[in-house]
Amino acid sequence: MPGIFGIVSHTPSDAAHAQRMAEAQRRFPWHAAQAVNADDGRASIGAVLLDTADARTGAWKHSSVLTAVEGELYEPAEPHARLVRRGMTFEGNAFGELLARGLWAEGHDFLDALRGYFSAALWDGERGHLTLVTDRFGMRPLYWTQWNGGLAFASEVGALLTLPGVSRRLSDRGLSQFFAFGHFFGDATFYDGITMVPPGSALSYDARDDRTRIESYIRPPVVDLDGRDARALADEVGRRMAVAVERRTLGTPNLGLSLSGGLDGRTILAMVPPGVPLTTVSLGMPGSIDHDTAARLAALTGREHHELMLGDGFLARFEEYLRQMVELTDGHYLDQGIVMTTLPEYRALGVRTLLRGHAGELMHMTKAYAFSLDHAALGLPNRRAVGDWLSTHLTDYMIGAVDGPLFAQGRGIDLRDRARATVDEALSEVPDADPAVQQIWHVFVRERVRRETAASLHLFRSFVEVRVPFMDDDLVPWLLALPPTLKLDDALQTHILRGVKPAFLKVLNTNTGAPMGVGPLRTKAATLKMKVLAKLGVPGYQPYERLGLWLATTLKPMVHRLLLSDEFLSQDVFDADRVRAVIAQHESRHRNHTYLIMAMLILAIHQQRETR
Repeated sequence: MPGIFGIVSHTPSDAAHAQRMAEAQRRFPWHAAQAVNADDGRASIGAVLLDTADARTGAWKHSSVLTAVEGELYEPAEPHARLVRRGMTFEGNAFGELLARGLWAEGHDFLDALRGYFSAALWDGERGHLTLVTDRFGMRPLYWTQWNGGLAFASEVGALLTLPGVSRRLSDRGLSQFFAFGHFFGDATFYDGITMVPPGSALSYDARDDRTRIESYIRPPVVDLDGRDARALADEVGRRMAVAVERRTLGTPNLGLSLSGGLDGRTILAMVPPGVPLTTVSLGMPGSIDHDTAARLAALTGREHHELMLGDGFLARFEEYLRQMVELTDGHYLDQGIVMTTLPEYRALGVRTLLRGHAGELMHMTKAYAFSLDHAALGLPNRRAVGDWLSTHLTDYMIGAVDGPLFAQGRGIDLRDRARATVDEALSEVPDADPAVQQIWHVFVRERVRRETAASLHLFRSFVEVRVPFMDDDLVPWLLALPPTLKLDDALQTHILRGVKPAFLKVLNTNTGAPMGVGPLRTKAATLKMKVLAKLGVPGYQPYERLGLWLATTLKPMVHRLLLSDEFLSQDVFDADRVRAVIAQHESRHRNHTYLIMAMLILAIHQQRETR
């Protein structure tokens, strides 16, 4: 997958190790690796790039300074011009040079002013000093480990595991998080010795004394709601959303959009400037409501639309897709692998940059996966109550139906106790808020979007560049600050669409089965109708997948082969009897363990890969 990699140390090391890291990330013909090496052999860093990557990214070298940048900077001309006004001269337009000169001139203030999604590394050979940088939201994950008297880093855990001596010991902390929440929190991974660089941070490593320090470079954004009424606030969010979409579309050829029948893809579609060519794509089973709704939305804007169908061929190749997904995400992403069928299709359709609606939940947190707000959440009085609510809601879909300990006794992992401790740690990293429910939005951005959404983007970014308008530097602070009552159901997006594309309001929202902006009684009736018709198999009302049913029927032989084998059950990770009970309960329909079984399948496949 595209990203950066490198090794630095106080003494010379073999550059072949960095080359192996590069090859681990370069999987497809449209990937290209670049690397620069220090003349004294103490550093080797580089980047793996897509064939459509901005020519300003990649590796750059000047004297004893090495840099590597992967990702995108929006509006880089402004910081460049600011540095020129300060008297800086540039050799060219490489982002690596911009980063180096900006840090020299302005320090962390320079990083705080950048806009975009990126990871970067800067080695200053004269000082023996490495700086690793992540973007404000951590959308370009970056991992590091102490190695061979120095430090190694990469955008994939698997690249670090190519280095001899890097421990493959499974982390109890990482295991407990993945199986309690379905994704990681904080800086955890599956491995004790491999850690993620936090979002909006600069990791500084001094090779002379083998010392590491991590600092946040983000200054708290100032959002002044200024006594504006609800309409004025919604208008301001709409304006900022339009700017976010423009940043990610204007001047971009071969642009695509993942479009479903929900709220977020349609909001992006409504705001793409009319003159920007765009191809829309929907995914689902034949008869899926998402296909029908997406086609209607695309037709209203005159966009070329394509439907990607999940037929019998998908289930026949399910394990193949799942193994590909595990490889591309280091096993650090819990999903059913459905998107794997679409990834080559984007390139076949000519799409090279893909817009996706991730994090649109910030506008409607009543439908936000395990973070979905209920009536109780809106009345939470304080941080402790928020922690209680999160601990329950974030774990229910994973371990809520599990009786007894999931892990082997020797590991001493109490999932529920550890989940609560993890939630409390996450809450300690977010600001106080009034009302307290606002803290849930902050945790969603810092933990769900950064650790789960960013992992999902790994898959897409192996094939195309991905842009996420909702995760915009100037939009997110406003969404976090808005009063909760403006961010429930489809109220905010209904207001925005009414101003830019009112025809979209009449197209059914597939989350509810009703047009947008109708009253609660009509919405409830439509939702009930949609569920009944879906169960009856009526075309146009089918969901886009039935993973739980598939695991209990068509995919049952795979589940048994991977999870009930002696190889898996004898590894002293899980309680063998509990694993057998979970699978039996799911197959008999007594309990729904869909995502827990998927998490075990992912870990089983990941372990097979790493122990070969």
